[in-house]
Amino acid sequence: MAHHRTAPERTPTGAAAILREADAVVFSWHGVLFDRGRTEVHRALALALAPWGVEPGPAELVATRGPVGQPQVRRLFALPRLAEAFRARHGRWATDDDLAAIGRAVESRTLEAAARAPSPAPDALALLRALRARGVRTAAVVSAPRAALLPQIDALTALAIEEGRPDTLILAEESSEPAPAPWALFEAMRRLDLGEGSRVVLVTDNAHGIAAAANAGIRAIGLETAGQPPAGAVAATVRSLDEVI
Repeated sequence: MAHHRTAPERTPTGAAAILREADAVVFSWHGVLFDRGRTEVHRALALALAPWGVEPGPAELVATRGPVGQPQVRRLFALPRLAEAFRARHGRWATDDDLAAIGRAVESRTLEAAARAPSPAPDALALLRALRARGVRTAAVVSAPRAALLPQIDALTALAIEEGRPDTLILAEESSEPAPAPWALFEAMRRLDLGEGSRVVLVTDNAHGIAAAANAGIRAIGLETAGQPPAGAVAATVRSLDEVI
């Protein structure tokens, strides 16, 4: 008898059941907790790349979503069309020095993006409050440094725990490298005093976060962006966090 792979569970019941079993839930920062759909982060990338003659399209930005800043610059330049756009403009392929310079420009624009999207997503806050009421511990992880996120950090830390503030935040300074490395998730688990990851869940919008969850030995729930679920082996996918509150 042939065996068929089944698609990840998309119903609210599947994702909600996973969260009901969790001892802790970790939220990705960009695209989940802040800047849903990454509209402002993508705008920051486009503004930083424009002087270099590189104009990523919406589908390319969605396809390369993940850790922001320098990591996404490198993912974008791994796309043949964008690499060729740089070569056509400058008469050569982009070097590591070029990518580092573009990455610095993107980092400065990331702070502007945080100022344009300073408020946490309402459905994320509602889920954080619901988890708190059930005694589930929570964390948020991000690959960007504190200095690039100040408006968002200020908005989040101004909240009381009961209003939806996570128990802990893991910033770039506190993790040795971004996803798919698992270190930020390990640090979240350490701070939440969890010895193993079988009852920890990551909510993320990108394949790199899903890979980090797999590397950390925990489950992932994928949040769709522009109607597209993130690639990777997730335990469930949702269109909105309202589905699992």
